[in-house]
Amino acid sequence: MNTLINTCLIGCGLHGASRLAPAIQTNECAVLAGCVDADVEIAQAVAGPETPVSTELRELLLHTDMDAAVVAVPHDQLAPVTLQCLEAGLHVLVEKPMALNESEASDLVAAAVANKRVLMPAYCLRFNTVRTRAHTHVRNGLSGATKTLAAAKGSPPLTGWLADRTRGGGQLLFLGSHLVDQILWLHPQPVVQVFAAIQDRADGRSEESISGLIEFSDGVSATISLSQGAGTAYDHIEITGSGGRIGSDWKSGQISLDLEDHPSYPAPVIEHVRTDPFQPMYDAEFSEFVNAIRGNREPSVTANDGLRVLKILDGLRSSATQGTPIELFDKGPSPTTVQNDDLSLARVRVQFTYAADSIRRPIIYELSQRFDLTFDIRRADVDAGIGWIQLLLEGDRNELDAAIAWAESQGVRASPVEGDVISG
Repeated sequence: MNTLINTCLIGCGLHGASRLAPAIQTNECAVLAGCVDADVEIAQAVAGPETPVSTELRELLLHTDMDAAVVAVPHDQLAPVTLQCLEAGLHVLVEKPMALNESEASDLVAAAVANKRVLMPAYCLRFNTVRTRAHTHVRNGLSGATKTLAAAKGSPPLTGWLADRTRGGGQLLFLGSHLVDQILWLHPQPVVQVFAAIQDRADGRSEESISGLIEFSDGVSATISLSQGAGTAYDHIEITGSGGRIGSDWKSGQISLDLEDHPSYPAPVIEHVRTDPFQPMYDAEFSEFVNAIRGNREPSVTANDGLRVLKILDGLRSSATQGTPIELFDKGPSPTTVQNDDLSLARVRVQFTYAADSIRRPIIYELSQRFDLTFDIRRADVDAGIGWIQLLLEGDRNELDAAIAWAESQGVRASPVEGDVISG
C-alpha cells in the first residue's frame, strides 16, 4: 500500500493558491492535509471545505498529522517559518531564495541535518522543459568546454512587499536568486570572486537594476543582468563554449544552437520546446520533493545549493556597497550530508477491517511481535459482526509494507485513511 505524504501549505497567496496547491493536490503520492495563512478565509478557500486550516502552524499540528510542508511566505518570513517546520519534524519545500542571507540559510541547513529531514529550496526553473533541455545539451558537451555564461532576467516594476527591501524584496533576491542558481547548475564549479553594480529605484525601496560578474575557479566567468524597469518579463541564458553557443529563452520556449562543425547541427537552428511555462514545472518540482522523502535520498536541488546561491548574492550586494570585487570561499556543489536513517521512516494511517471469524484474534498484538513498528490506536469499533480499527503506524517503509501485507494475508482488509484519523 502506498504511503501518502500529508502536506501542509503555508502561505495561500496568489503563488501558493494558483501554483503550489494544485501541484500538491494532483500528486498521487501526497495529499493537501492542511493550510496555514494569516487570512483563514483564504486558507479555507484554497484547502477546500473539509480540510483543516489555521492561522498558526502549531495549532494545525495539534489536530492534524503532517509529514511535510510547502512554505510560500514573504522572503523575510521564509527562514523562521521553515525553521519551525523542521523543528516540528516536517520535511520542507521552501520557496526560493530560502532565506534572506547566507547566515539564515546556514541555520536552516543545520536544522535539517539535526532533525534528519529533507530541505529543498524551490528553484522551479530547474524543472522547466526549456531549461532542462538546455542543461542536457551542455552536460552532453554540445557546446564544448564552457567559456562564458550570460544571464538576463527582469520584469515590470515590483509592487507590495516584493518592492520593499526591508521585507526581503527587490530583484536581487526575487529574480537574481533564480539566475545565480541556473548559472551554478549549468556550471557546477566553485566560485572564487564576484563583482556587482546596483542602481536603486527612484523611491529607494529596492534595486532598479543589477549588473554582476561571477568568476569560477576554472577561469570561466558569468555575467548577470537584472531589472525591474522593463515593460515586460524576460528570462534568457546563453552558454558559450569551445564548440559553439547555446541560448535558452524561457518566455518564448526556444533554444538556439549555433555549433561549430557538429554533425547533428551543421547550421544554426532553433529548437521549439514550448509548453505551459508554469504549472508543469511546479508539478515536477513537488514530485521531486515527494520522491526524495519516499526514496530516502537528497532532492536534486539540495539545501546546500540554496546556501551557495545566498552566499553569492551576499557577495554581490557587498561588492556593490564597497565598490570592489569580493573573494568567496565556495567549495562548489555538495550534498547536504544528512546522515539520515530516519528518512526511511514513514507514517501510515490505515484502517484494518475484520471479518466476523477473525474479530477475536489478536491481530494487532501478533503484528507488534512480528514487526518493529510504533503503534497508535486512534479509533476502533465492532458492529454487526464486523470490526474495524484505525491505526497510525510508524517505522521503516519496507517494514510497514511487509506488516500490512502480512495483515492482509490473515484475512484483514487494509485501507488508507487520508488526513487526520482523529477528526475523521
